[in-house]
Amino acid sequence: MRLYPLLLLLLFSAGLQAEPAASQEQNNTADLTRQLPAEEIRMLGSQPPFLVLQRNSLTAATKGTVILVADGNEHAASAKHIDILRQHLNEYGWNTLSVMPPPSEELLHTSEALQQYQSALQQRLSAAAELASQQAGSIIVIAQGNSAAALNHLYAAGQLTEPAALVLLGAYLPDEQLNKALANAIASHQVPTLDINLQYDNRFVVSQLKLRRQLANKLFKPVYRQRLLSGSGYNNDMQLWVLQEIYGWLTSVGL
Repeated sequence: MRLYPLLLLLLFSAGLQAEPAASQEQNNTADLTRQLPAEEIRMLGSQPPFLVLQRNSLTAATKGTVILVADGNEHAASAKHIDILRQHLNEYGWNTLSVMPPPSEELLHTSEALQQYQSALQQRLSAAAELASQQAGSIIVIAQGNSAAALNHLYAAGQLTEPAALVLLGAYLPDEQLNKALANAIASHQVPTLDINLQYDNRFVVSQLKLRRQLANKLFKPVYRQRLLSGSGYNNDMQLWVLQEIYGWLTSVGL
């Protein structure tokens, strides 16, 4: 008879272990929903829905909407550039819409993994762009890391509606050959592009900058500017510098 309590305890423990663990995206969504004002939180899509953080312009005249996409390993309020940009760009006349990047089950070091990530990102950017189009003004996209790389392939393939301008923050993929293909994708689409990189970004970023310039010239990309800055993306002063670089460039291209 003494075995029955132990057996029940084991069965109960097994039942608890059978419950699926929350994904990193679900945890990030729960954390941001708890920490940020309710008016900034919005869910888009349905398969499944994903979080976006929405803030409105703080100036009398609104220029349009900036869609922000963090690196695949980050979240919609990433401390590396994204959170500062989504808040401070409001002061320069832009609505901001920061998209939770799709989950990436593995490093994007194969064509198959990249295509899967691009497909998920395409769905999210299409939904975000549709929401942004309901507001007046231009639509700008600022993307970081792996997400920036994937978006360039989507624009080059005509699988997403092109924005008025594209800002890349340390765009890269963790594979030499895929990075060469990324350089070609950046040069191939016609979206005015600001390519910002930091001196202490990983080697996959810095090693391809020269090739990106060469291909942009070779393929006659109309507007391409590259900036290599000294510092780290987690430094507050550097992030404010990047903000000024973006604002100045957007102004220079009439946005």
